[in-house]
Amino acid sequence: MMRAALRARARQQPPTPLARDRRVSTLILLRHGQSVWNGSDARFTGWCDVPLTVRGRVEAVGAGQLLRSRGFPARRVDVAFTSELQRAHETCELALASMAGHEQETWHPERIRRDVRLNERHYGSLQGWLKSDPELVQGFGADLLLSWRRSMHAAPPPMTDAHPHYLPPPAPTTESLADAQRRVVACWDESISRALFDEPDLPTPAEDRVVVVVAHSNAIRALMAALDEVTEENVPSLHVPNSVPILYRFDPATRKPVSRKLETASGGSHARWLLSSANHASVQSALTSGGMLTRALFEAIDVERQGHLTAAELERGIRELLSEDGGTLDCVVVGVAKKIVREATTGECTITLKEFEERAEDAVQSLRSGDEAQDYDSGWD
Repeated sequence: MMRAALRARARQQPPTPLARDRRVSTLILLRHGQSVWNGSDARFTGWCDVPLTVRGRVEAVGAGQLLRSRGFPARRVDVAFTSELQRAHETCELALASMAGHEQETWHPERIRRDVRLNERHYGSLQGWLKSDPELVQGFGADLLLSWRRSMHAAPPPMTDAHPHYLPPPAPTTESLADAQRRVVACWDESISRALFDEPDLPTPAEDRVVVVVAHSNAIRALMAALDEVTEENVPSLHVPNSVPILYRFDPATRKPVSRKLETASGGSHARWLLSSANHASVQSALTSGGMLTRALFEAIDVERQGHLTAAELERGIRELLSEDGGTLDCVVVGVAKKIVREATTGECTITLKEFEERAEDAVQSLRSGDEAQDYDSGWD
């Protein structure tokens, strides 16, 4: 009865054009899987060409399977861009092969374009050092080390040709975040956006085109900052987890994102993350109490900032967001909202932001134990 009443009420709202009926260009960003220099003994990797771990390969395959299950099989991908570094290139190949599934003939490595401008930020003479090495702290001080990692314009000491990981020109000898961002944005302007919107000889017209970019945390951070117009001081706070697909959808005529901008700690983003039981741990902090995805979703619906929503308001808001995003706003937070609506006794039942965050945190715990999609990602009926 309650769900029927809510559906009737939703039908009374003015119809929203469905994004799946709107022709869009889709950009998928993916950070490479875990490398041998990630993890508990993390090193400053930069341009050092280290391979993936076994876990990193599994993450890459899992990302491809997730994309395939969400409507992005390999045959839909027109071009895939990646860096010159093997950890990104291998992730790209594994993800595309996984997106192809049993239809391996629908993709080919020739579809992959490598571009040195998508390489990770160069960490200068720090490359190869353990990030936690006490010698670094003693030699430079914790504050200076932090400024090299997190400020936009500070760069570590340059690498000399005596360094074991030195590369000859045109490789840089050190970079700030701003240096890396400039070359990544140049790659977007000159190559990636052209493939997404302008290139004439691709199999899919621009209004249905899908382009994948597999790169590194600072390269993807730079792209997201450009696409979301993130202020310089907020760029270092952009979160880029390993092997979690990030989607941007564009109107090919205006070349502007069509998805609603959700407010986040870095100032707001048009991005949509695809989450699953396999990758949720990478973004757990964004989903739990105070997490940016949980709060962003609630506040996107609570436009009057009342701090609470009725079940009917929650349902209408989720329907509108899903219609804008063609069903790709596919994260556990949305599943929590659906579950709250299903369990509400009347459409006027209310929930506060704090209660919503607590329910999302419970959902994260369920994901950790492997109790994933049925409860938190089922449909409305």
